[in-house]
Parts: sequence; structure tokens; C-alpha cells
Amino acid sequence: MYKPGIIFERTDEERRDLFLDWAREDQPFFAAGACHILADMFRQLHRNEEYETMFINPSNGEGTHVYVSDGTWAFDHNGWTLEKELIEITQLTYEKEFPGWTFEKIVVKEDLEMFCANNNHRPPWRYAHLPWERAYKYIQKFDSKPPSD
Repeated sequence: MYKPGIIFERTDEERRDLFLDWAREDQPFFAAGACHILADMFRQLHRNEEYETMFINPSNGEGTHVYVSDGTWAFDHNGWTLEKELIEITQLTYEKEFPGWTFEKIVVKEDLEMFCANNNHRPPWRYAHLPWERAYKYIQKFDSKPPSD
């Protein structure tokens, strides 16, 4: 079952301390705080394939999430999940925590640097270490293609 990012949220101390944030295990790191980095690396590795970067942009600012989708399957910190399941579980989980929670699902067209600047996301050079190798290794733990339908 899909695990939404809220269960991996950073503590206030992890938000303040870049090295403490970096020391988290990979799934929590890429679920809450570096999902946009993981999505960007995935897109780079699958450049000639039909994937789009998707942004869950909540109306209250709580629960932003970036993942990659082909319209049916999504890839994020959980690996492959049906996009419909990702959206449904994310919505149900955040609605419990934040009654009335709503979001807009946006296809990201801009590059990572511009996305970070426009959406209050940390750019790669503002982590304790550059996150590219870590994202690459994490992606390699999963099949390169979604499960067959």
C-alpha cells in the first residue's frame, strides 16, 4: 500500500539542520524534503520516455509532493504505484490531518532550478551534500519500468 509523505515528515530540528536532514534514511529523505530531486533524477534517467513531472500543490501549503507519472503509473519514494492510488491515499491522509485539504495537480514544465525558485523547494546545492548520487542509487533499487498491467 502507498505510504504518503506525511508519515515521513521532518522534525523541526531536521528542518533547521541540513546534516541531520541528510542523515535520514533514503525513503524518508525522498518522501519529505527531496521528492523533487528524486523526480528530476528519474526524468534524467528516462529522458526519451513518456513521463511527466507532477506537482501536488495544496491550497494550504501542507503536503506538497513531486513525482513522475506516465498517466497510469507514478514513481516516487515508494517506487512504482498506480497514480490513482497515490492521489487517493495522499488526499485521504492529508484530509484527516488538515480538514478541508485540497490540492491542484500540476504538470511541471519548468526546469528544476526554476521549479525550486517558484515553489519554495530547496535547490540541490542547498543540501548538506549534492543529492544526485543518492537519488541515482535509490532509483536503482526499483525496476526501471512499472509493473505490467
